[in-house]
Amino acid sequence: MADLTILSKEDIQSIIDNYDLGNLKSAMPLSGGQANSSYRLLTSRGSFILSVCDEKSTEEIDTLTRVLDYLVANRFPTTCLVRPVSGHSFTDFNKKPVYIKQFIDGSVIKEPDRFMLEQVGNTIARLHELTVPEYIPQVFAYGVENFEDALIADISHPFKKWIRDKADMLKSELDLTMARGFIHGDIFWDNLLFNEGKLTAVLDFEEACHYFLLYDLGMAAVGCCSVEGRFNVEKIAWLLQGYQNRCSLTGPEKAQFIPFMVYAATATAFWRFRQYNLRHPNLSLADSYKEMASLADHPPDIKL
Repeated sequence: MADLTILSKEDIQSIIDNYDLGNLKSAMPLSGGQANSSYRLLTSRGSFILSVCDEKSTEEIDTLTRVLDYLVANRFPTTCLVRPVSGHSFTDFNKKPVYIKQFIDGSVIKEPDRFMLEQVGNTIARLHELTVPEYIPQVFAYGVENFEDALIADISHPFKKWIRDKADMLKSELDLTMARGFIHGDIFWDNLLFNEGKLTAVLDFEEACHYFLLYDLGMAAVGCCSVEGRFNVEKIAWLLQGYQNRCSLTGPEKAQFIPFMVYAATATAFWRFRQYNLRHPNLSLADSYKEMASLADHPPDIKL
């Protein structure tokens, strides 16, 4: 994992002194972050989330905060950025970017039901309807263009042959003429907030980019419609129903959905392998890529 940042109450107070947030009452570290150190804050002005960006550059966080402002301006359900008194979108702590968002009440649901998944699909369609901001990346951060990182690594591991074979397969099966647009890129169940069954926010737009729309939909199937390395066909149908209630898929898009879903699972397997075996070796997570590899190796037999 990243070298996470541990903040004392004094550190946090010194950070929020740059904001109009009043006095700190309590701070609770949040688990689950892969590249951020995040805290839930309670101050005399309300509840907030503070994130120290342990792996993202200043330029990347500038893009992220601009994306959040853009989404809020377009009434898309996500977290609202809190600006420092300077007017900038973020500050820094020990040369790491820091940003603060308003806290949104809700829960992440590991096994979303039909009503929830239809909302997820519909909300993805809403995102895909937005005009693509000119400042977001034109490639996906851990897409096939980056698989070479594993292939050239000075390590002997069966994953290298697996990712090479999958890359060759994807190059032959993916139709690169499919529509591109504004995508989230990482719609997993733990990036979604629900309150009494209603989707209240899509979180963590760190990987937002101008990329294949089907990749986003395929990633949502990987992240929300699978359990222990196997897809749930019924849940995929609910997700797609919600999407198509707003944006109908064309015949060619339906034919390409499974290949792009396999692509999303492959890319996530690659990210986990690179993160926990190459960049930040972690024995307890070194095999976490296998769940995603299993999804890529066992796509469901469904007709759209």
